[in-house]
Amino acid sequence: MTPDALTDSLTRSWAHGEHAELAGASFDAPVVLDDKVLRSFDLTGARFGAGLSAQRAVFRGMAWLHRAEVTGKVDLSDAVFRSDLRMDGLVCDTLILSGAEFQGVLTLDRARIGTLIARDCICLANLSLAGARITGHADFSGSEVLGGAWADGAELHALEQVGMVVDGRRKGL
Repeated sequence: MTPDALTDSLTRSWAHGEHAELAGASFDAPVVLDDKVLRSFDLTGARFGAGLSAQRAVFRGMAWLHRAEVTGKVDLSDAVFRSDLRMDGLVCDTLILSGAEFQGVLTLDRARIGTLIARDCICLANLSLAGARITGHADFSGSEVLGGAWADGAELHALEQVGMVVDGRRKGL
C-alpha cells in the first residue's frame, strides 16, 4: 500500500461502527498525515519503513497500531484522539506525543521505544505502560492524566515527570 492510498482511506468520512481494516499493511515511504481528520482504523502489525507523522491530526474514532513497527519516529504531537489510541507492542526509535489530547485510553503496554517525549499531554482516561521498555529518555513533564496511570513491569530509563499530574490510581510511574 502506498502512503497516498492510506491517506485516501483514512480521510473518508467517519461513521460510527466502521473502520479501515489495514492490519499488516507495509509502507516503505514516509507516511505523513499531518493536519488531517482521520476515521477509525486498525493498523495492527503494520510496518512503517520511513516514519509516521500525524501532527495536529484529529483521530475521530479508534486508532489501533497494535504491534506496529516503525523505523525512525512516530510524531503525533498536538494531535487529538476522540477515542482510544492503542499502541500495545509498538516498536519505534522515537515516539512524540507532546501536546496531544487523549479523550480515551492511551495504551503503550509492552511497547519497545527508544525515546518517548510526551510533554504537556492531556489524557482524560487512563495511561498504561504495563511491560513497556523505554531505553532512552522518557519525558512526561507537564502532562495531566485524569484516569490513572500504571506501568507494572515497565522499564523506564531516564524518566522525567516534572509537573506531571495523575488523578486516580497510580502504580509504577
